[in-house]
Amino acid sequence: MKNKINIFFILLLTLSFSCNDTLEEVNIDPNNFPSAGDAQVLSSAIGFLGFIVEADLNFSESFLWSQYYTWGTGVAIGNPERYVSAPGDFNGYWQRAYANSLVDLNFITKNSDSPEYRGIANVLKAYMFQGLVDHFGDIPFTDAVSGAIEDGSVLSPNFDSAEMVIYPELINMLNTALLDLDRGDSDVVSEDDFIYQGDLNKWIKFANSLKLRILMRTSETNPQGPAIQSLINTGTFIETVADMPFVPFSGNAGDQNPMFARAESGVGMFYFASNATINLLESLSDPRAEVLYTKATTGTAMGSLRGINQGTIDDEPFTAPSSDYSGASEYAYSETNPAILMSPWEVWFLRSEADVRYNTSDNGETAFSTAIALNFDYMSVANATPYITALNFGTAATMDAKLDLIGIQKWISLNGTQEDEGWIETRRFDRPASRLFTNGIFQNPPSSVLADGTYPSTWLYPESERSFNPNALPQRVITDPIFWDN
Repeated sequence: MKNKINIFFILLLTLSFSCNDTLEEVNIDPNNFPSAGDAQVLSSAIGFLGFIVEADLNFSESFLWSQYYTWGTGVAIGNPERYVSAPGDFNGYWQRAYANSLVDLNFITKNSDSPEYRGIANVLKAYMFQGLVDHFGDIPFTDAVSGAIEDGSVLSPNFDSAEMVIYPELINMLNTALLDLDRGDSDVVSEDDFIYQGDLNKWIKFANSLKLRILMRTSETNPQGPAIQSLINTGTFIETVADMPFVPFSGNAGDQNPMFARAESGVGMFYFASNATINLLESLSDPRAEVLYTKATTGTAMGSLRGINQGTIDDEPFTAPSSDYSGASEYAYSETNPAILMSPWEVWFLRSEADVRYNTSDNGETAFSTAIALNFDYMSVANATPYITALNFGTAATMDAKLDLIGIQKWISLNGTQEDEGWIETRRFDRPASRLFTNGIFQNPPSSVLADGTYPSTWLYPESERSFNPNALPQRVITDPIFWDN
């Protein structure tokens, strides 16, 4: 009887102490966060960003429209190769950008007390919004990702002007990020930052480099010379591979490069090298050709590169094996390839172009040479110096001639790592003064639904947005230019 009484008093004592705790405290799972903090939200945003860059952008219409690759054998030629687009083709990018990555980043910039996390999030927000503008033009921006009650319950956001509102605000967003990053503590953010592991000095370089890209993108339509000169004079930039922002992938199941994983979950990488690229590389005796593409291992071209004219796969034997042609190399297509957000060669090309256009404090020829040399080195290709010398950048007679050299070399260097950015820059460098791509390097697919010499300039507004948002803009056609296009 005594033992029963003792147990009763122990239970009563335990209950009395428990009553002093709230129900919420009692029901907290020690193995799970009741709500996500800055670290978890940033990791989520970066994870979605890596997928978006590689699977939604690099491995998409841009993959073909940049004319790095063309359609492969074994299936009927696809719509993107014929420049046929449907609004539903772009649902994935739009939804993942807004509903996943930008929602997370916006949560940090609005709610975090940490200047470090806010600074990083604003850099990535600017990166994401610029990408959306450069594909669609006018998009939801001011009202974007404001569906929560505390954000105003905006479920039908208005579209803002890419030229008048969004691009200028991206510069302001980056300036705000730079202020936060400059006063931040490098010990606050760590492994949850998959890109730089909390190195704020590198985030500052990324922010300045992205700012330079945004300012340079309007050079043909709205020159920003004074702002660019000031930025070059005062900013620090991505200059080496050690500074390069990228989302890494281990190659293990569940952590493969999204382009690779997406292709291998279907029919695999069945695209072949486009002769638009192969012919140019061979005309320049460019040794990067054999790093970007595999050699044919069977057929009449065995042991050499063999591409296909853009959009002419129906003229090839339907049963021809892929080994008769050149495909993507491991440099361009691998389970461990990172999702590169900006490369040092891209930034050095921007700096070269800035000097050519605006006479900045950089040396345009040195920046041009540095860009190519860094790309050669990243690809493990030797002897960049004689190749660079043969391009004769220093003796090019006019600004237009120098810009043509920059445009071509930039397009080459973005192959295999930033295919989407390669397509974007072909539009910008195809200038009234020199129709470098549409009347020169690019090939007209015979099955194209567009007129000869006409190429896509934009993506269509997604079907999902036009179906559910009554404030969505009228649909566009794929030849409508983005505001900075010319």
